[in-house]
Amino acid sequence: MSTRRNNLIWWIAGFGISTAFALLNVAQAIVRLTYAEQQIHLGRLVSLALADWYTCALFFPLFVVAIRTWPLDRQHLATRIPLHLGLTLAAVVGKYALYLPIRAVLTDSSQPPFVQGVAVSAISEAIAFGCVAAVLHAIEFHGRYRERERYTLQLQARLSDAQLRALRAQLNPHFLFNTLNAATTLMHRDPDAADAMLTRLGELLRLTLRSDPEHETTLREEVAVLDRYLDIMRIRFSDRVTVSSGVEADVENALVPSFILQPIVENAFEHGVGRLQRPGHIAIEARADGESLLLAVRDNGPGPALSEHGDGVGLANTRRRLHELYGDRASLKLTGMAQVGTTVEVRIPLRLEPVAMLASA
Repeated sequence: MSTRRNNLIWWIAGFGISTAFALLNVAQAIVRLTYAEQQIHLGRLVSLALADWYTCALFFPLFVVAIRTWPLDRQHLATRIPLHLGLTLAAVVGKYALYLPIRAVLTDSSQPPFVQGVAVSAISEAIAFGCVAAVLHAIEFHGRYRERERYTLQLQARLSDAQLRALRAQLNPHFLFNTLNAATTLMHRDPDAADAMLTRLGELLRLTLRSDPEHETTLREEVAVLDRYLDIMRIRFSDRVTVSSGVEADVENALVPSFILQPIVENAFEHGVGRLQRPGHIAIEARADGESLLLAVRDNGPGPALSEHGDGVGLANTRRRLHELYGDRASLKLTGMAQVGTTVEVRIPLRLEPVAMLASA
């Protein structure tokens, strides 16, 4: 259906352009005859002009097929230029084979021999068909360029999707192995705590290790996943760490990368409060900041000691995920001060999930 529609559009466009040029020729003839003080037969002028251009238009589809099948690209110039020149010559001969008898009827006069008629107007007709071929080539190459552009964008999207999934696959085992190692340690001195930790881990895995995870989720759902993780860490650190959470109500429906907070909070546990001999504290904040959503995780750990470990797997993966999803519109900033603690701030574009989507879910 699409091909038939495109062909119909080509026919309409061809005859529309031919009609426009025919009327321009009529206007030119009227001006010429007026200055020559000759009689103007408007009906005959219009009929001859339309017959001239419509017999040309009959051959336009041949050029469309030829240019789509054998375009004049760099790789085939030597073989296709003769082909297109031959097609143009054949179109000129065919056009006059149709046009001369029609002109004889319209003018009611004898016409020059066929060969003479073709020879006299061959160059001008070839130029006309050449212009048509040039326009068709421009349209064809523009279409191919747009098609390659769409294909390139699809490849980039698939590559980004594959990279995001690879980063997530690396990140999940990262926290999983740390938690299993902690449960193994607890197993010998506090079996009940180890059992509770593994139970919470099972609940967390059901939320995070999905067969086809989305790249983005609402902040409310992300916090729900984080709460399962915090339950595990509270068992592991007992009363040595307190956690406070401040998520503004107006950003609970904001879209965030799935599983974005857990590696940052884990970093605060492992390289922050986990290195303290005194009780530690972790504060989690989420608020709107202009057109951005600001996510912050603060701990009262040793601060600069974190630089000895670099970003670690969790933060390094988080940086790459933010870049893949948002490019330069997102950032991850890590600051620390001795004996004060470390702060990790994530800034992403603020986008709220539509209410209709929430209702349908």
